Amino acid sequence: MKKVLLTTTALVMTAGVAAAEVSLSGTAGVSSTKVGSAAARMTSGVDLNMAVSATAGNGMTMSATVDLGEGELIDYNDDFAVDAQYDATAGAGAVGSSAAPAITLGYNGITVVVDAAGVDDLYDDAQHDDVSVAMTVGGFATTVTMDTDASTGHGSYSVGYTVGDLTATLTGSTDPDTTTANAVTTDNSGSKIALAYAMGDLSLNASTDDGGDDKSTHTAGFSYVMDAITLSYTMKNASEEGWKDYDTKISYSAGAISASYATDEEGVSKVIAEYDMGGGATLFASSKTTKGTNNFQTLGMNFAF
Repeated sequence: MKKVLLTTTALVMTAGVAAAEVSLSGTAGVSSTKVGSAAARMTSGVDLNMAVSATAGNGMTMSATVDLGEGELIDYNDDFAVDAQYDATAGAGAVGSSAAPAITLGYNGITVVVDAAGVDDLYDDAQHDDVSVAMTVGGFATTVTMDTDASTGHGSYSVGYTVGDLTATLTGSTDPDTTTANAVTTDNSGSKIALAYAMGDLSLNASTDDGGDDKSTHTAGFSYVMDAITLSYTMKNASEEGWKDYDTKISYSAGAISASYATDEEGVSKVIAEYDMGGGATLFASSKTTKGTNNFQTLGMNFAF
């Protein structure tokens, strides 16, 4: 019944708006997953994305994506978690999410995204905004995000420029709020400068982040490609704590097989293996451990369509 309803809706949209385009894509998967000390359990799910777009007579474009899902899919190569594909607050049997879809507008090289509390902040991963505006002016790639809630006034910005093999990026927050703890008031805004330089198979990177009034941090690292193997290493210096933090990763990719191993100074190790079976099907296995203690293990298959 759901498939019939979805197909009918797509046909109505296509017939009603001659200039519009409708496309469907998504992922279905099944896996056996063990999280922490809990017993392993089977999971299955589907994530369906309906994308609609249209072009006005003056060249302005508009697009939106509706995200529908059921069951659970496994985030096996990033957050190492079980992701529900439905709106848990809507009760049993509910399909998809109740969140409003993001609307993207494009005109003359300017892209505007409107997504209430769904636009990623460019500086602080913990923050979300409502609107983003992106454009390229004179070789500078610029993006600005804004929270339209008058009580917060939060926003962020990013400016990037590339000269030959060197790329420089400035990102920052315009958060006007402050946080007070132990009689010390901290400015929540901040800025970060990042540099990346490519020399054939070797890439170098460095950054400095003032952290607002919080501790400043500095990073330096490299990535080196040796045929099917890629080695990367990044070290971080948090203010007055020395260069004791690091992230190291070795990756392998050849034909249908890819694998990686990553670890850091806290003893967190991540192993990921994938096999491309063709036709959109991928067999995967991954694990995350902290100092020998299993946090996450999964084995399964995804099918992209």
